[in-house]
Amino acid sequence: MIYLDFQATTPVDDDVANVVDKATRELWANPSSPHMAGMRSQEAIGNARRRMSKLLGCRPHELYFTSGATEANNWAVSMVGAEPKNHIVTTTTEHKSMLDACRAFQRRGGDLTVLPVNSRGFVNPDELRRVIKPATRLVSVMAANNETGALQPIPEIAEVTRDAGVPLHTDATQAVGYVIKDFTQLPADLISFSGHKIYGPKGAGALYISERLQASSKIPSLLHGGGQEGGRRPGTENLPAILGFARALELSRVTYSSERERVKELKNEFWNLLSEQVPSVVRISPVDSCLPNCLNIRIPGVDAGELMAAIPQIAISAGSACNSNDQQPSHVLLAMGLTADEARTSIRIGFGRATTAEEVRDAAKAISVVVSHLKVG
Repeated sequence: MIYLDFQATTPVDDDVANVVDKATRELWANPSSPHMAGMRSQEAIGNARRRMSKLLGCRPHELYFTSGATEANNWAVSMVGAEPKNHIVTTTTEHKSMLDACRAFQRRGGDLTVLPVNSRGFVNPDELRRVIKPATRLVSVMAANNETGALQPIPEIAEVTRDAGVPLHTDATQAVGYVIKDFTQLPADLISFSGHKIYGPKGAGALYISERLQASSKIPSLLHGGGQEGGRRPGTENLPAILGFARALELSRVTYSSERERVKELKNEFWNLLSEQVPSVVRISPVDSCLPNCLNIRIPGVDAGELMAAIPQIAISAGSACNSNDQQPSHVLLAMGLTADEARTSIRIGFGRATTAEEVRDAAKAISVVVSHLKVG
């Protein structure tokens, strides 16, 4: 199999897997237990938090472990009480976890504005400035889109929210490890990210909550229960996954620059090969301001589902993995102005550490052959 679905998830790095395995076998005691074994587990979590915080340029008490970015996104929205006097602003191309959480907020009585994007998938900071109200309590704009790779202008958006005195949340799940080295590049009060997008284990994510926001606001818990994570995220910690998450973040730094350039070259080679072999192919992902490893394209007249079924040996997708059971066209592409029929012809190709130049050539060739057969049929 040629795996080209790195936006959906990444394979666990061997070094990370060893860390997880060792922690599973040796640090199995409950981190909340007062005995020596429990204290060892708690110290391991504290050490992981400190290492990650140092890498991310934040303070340990600003980093809270969750089960993943979906939980972190929901937690960020839950910090705003669902009342008519409270207003949230987000965008049409956010991840489903953010959009659904915001719509739930709206159904409970909150005021919601969903900003449009242009045909390239970008939000206009001036439009954001226009819709912010005195009652706005949160603005959420994702750093990098999981379907198209579009990088939103977070620094410019942060200027708008800072001027308005409104907290900014960004879902940086796709950006951390690829275009973001630390949080100085994301001037936000709340940042969600996840381990399994950076060759770490599933089941471990985090929400960064700035010290400034913690000092100025009461931070409610999304869940109710014990006193873990400073009393703000109850539930026995997934210690092996957390330690694997920390190790994955460390490893992402080792090859950050070289890997970023390598996958970008692979993406460009794939596009050049495919566009030569299939002249009708249309690029949806922006050329600039885009994740280096994400390419979204559409082939007019070729249904994405039929294309993927014809090449099961190549792992690609037709959008977000979270929507894989949904027969509806991508909400991201519809928001960018594509018709439903056009959206159904789109596929997403993701490149990663294991991707080789030979695989890129083979995949482009296989797709072009199938396209010619489907068009003839």
